[in-house]
Amino acid sequence: MRRNKLIALLLILPLFFTAAVSARAESYQTYTVAQVQSLCDGIVAYNGYSSNQSFADGYLPDNAGVTAEFYAVALSQSGSYDLSHYENALLSYLDTHEVYAASTREKFALALSASGSTDRYIADTADEAIGGQGIMSLVFGLHLLNNGYESALYSTDGLVSEILSWQKDDGGWAVMGAYGDADVTAMTLQALAPHTGRSDVAYAVDRALDRLSEMQLESGGFKTMGAENSESAAQVVIALSSLGIDAQTDGRFVKSGGSVMNALTSYRCSDGSFAHTDSSNVNATLEAFCAFTAYKRYCYGQSPFYVLDHANHSAPADNTPRQGGSGGSQNRGNNNTDTNNNAHSDNRGTNADDQTAGGSDTAPQTDENGNRIIVINGKRFIEATTATGEKMTVSVEETQPSEQSTVSAAKPTYGGFQPSATADYIRATADQTGGKGGYKPYAILAVILAAGAVCAVLFLLKKRNKKHYIAVGIIALAGILFILLTDFQSKDSFHQPAKTDGELSVTLSIRCDTVKGREKANYYIPDDGVILDTTAFNADEGDTVYDILMQAASAYNIMLDNRGAKGAAYIAGINSLYEFDYGELSGWMYRVNGEFPDVGCESYHVSDGDRIEWLYTTDIGKDLS
Repeated sequence: MRRNKLIALLLILPLFFTAAVSARAESYQTYTVAQVQSLCDGIVAYNGYSSNQSFADGYLPDNAGVTAEFYAVALSQSGSYDLSHYENALLSYLDTHEVYAASTREKFALALSASGSTDRYIADTADEAIGGQGIMSLVFGLHLLNNGYESALYSTDGLVSEILSWQKDDGGWAVMGAYGDADVTAMTLQALAPHTGRSDVAYAVDRALDRLSEMQLESGGFKTMGAENSESAAQVVIALSSLGIDAQTDGRFVKSGGSVMNALTSYRCSDGSFAHTDSSNVNATLEAFCAFTAYKRYCYGQSPFYVLDHANHSAPADNTPRQGGSGGSQNRGNNNTDTNNNAHSDNRGTNADDQTAGGSDTAPQTDENGNRIIVINGKRFIEATTATGEKMTVSVEETQPSEQSTVSAAKPTYGGFQPSATADYIRATADQTGGKGGYKPYAILAVILAAGAVCAVLFLLKKRNKKHYIAVGIIALAGILFILLTDFQSKDSFHQPAKTDGELSVTLSIRCDTVKGREKANYYIPDDGVILDTTAFNADEGDTVYDILMQAASAYNIMLDNRGAKGAAYIAGINSLYEFDYGELSGWMYRVNGEFPDVGCESYHVSDGDRIEWLYTTDIGKDLS
């Protein structure tokens, strides 16, 4: 009898396990094609348009050369929309802008191809730019060849083999370093997707998928440079969809917190846009739109996202090289870059109310200096061109002096404007103090005394109802919580001398030699490129590169803009020199003892004798010696 019970128990256990797995799978939301389309519609509506065609006629031409290119690709892959307004606007942009960066040229060429253009800029780019800027120029070059264009530099098979040779030992791809990066690995898979019939490609793709599965977090999402973000999830969704893999149900990409699609949709904001980490972001919204378009194409059995439906291989309509569009092979490896496609969160676009039908014929508003004024979701922005030729937008409100700013001497600049301190910058300075402001005990005492005084007055007035005293207590408690959870400090209180104790000794320097001699983006950039010469700092066990940078910023009055989530710092600006100020591949990188680590600065723990360098690059590190 006992034996029979044991056998029955063994037979029942698998059923319980299966039920548990099924229950877990069913607990995650899966999206129908109609729901995915609704997410796309929400993004179009967020930008101020009621239909894809009005979006194509308005937002795309208004933002050609800035943030419109991948929207153009996605719209082209979503249906038969007229993108002629955008095509003309982009060609006009290319007539007046020099484009040196190879990957940027390829991006523009792909967007033109998606719009049905036959302009010779596409063929010139395929002939001259592929491979001119590392792995990403190989990837976007392969997208061009995948769409039937030919190159004087590579055959399609030769370019595929070249990309395979860049694969890291762990199975991924990266711009630099020894380990694969989630974004670059996913983007490389998108280009390799049409070639999985080659055995070497199939093997490389399987290795890369295994690596991505290992890199996936329990939330279902992915990290880049130490910070989990929506763009990484979006790129993986595009890669999986391009490879014919369901991003919602494939077991390799479903973790305890859900699928990679669940991770992506978790970044959706209430207004229909998407966040990078915790607030609405232009690039995150754009990449989500592309990811949803790629997934719809997978569901419909269509070609991968970058295998374009509307590529036109007719003879080039213009045999004259475009003035600003052809960098030529002599520009390969040039460190100059062009427009900022991975823009700051400036939410560029136009409001439907400010557009006539078709959008591109409306006379733009301008300010007294001739800068164009655009409206996004009811907010007014000024668009200007920086000294480096980049389009930048700044909120009209941000261009006004702020009397309340406590960090006015260290305000970041955007395209020549001086906005007041941003919330991210204020948060970064507050994090340095750990919320231990000396004013807090006195402030809490003042709240308690005020509450006691109110209660005494109520008692004297013979207001003996308990509800009155409970209300006073609740208000006082809310005030105390507010004091504990915030940290106000003046500029002087933030900038303190470097600490003199500590078990470890490290050095730190901050330099921007790569822009020395070039036209300055702002007057904070020193002529010699040295923001902070090699300086010794004391550190404790467990301190990170970020801790040392914050110590330097505090001691030497250096403006620092951290835009990452807590625990995953992302340094967007130092001394008012920002990422993208000198092109879309420019920004800050850190190096320790001559090596670029593969983790974020808040995850790298320093050791005694470490030599830390913060360096500004205009070409994702290729210009740093």
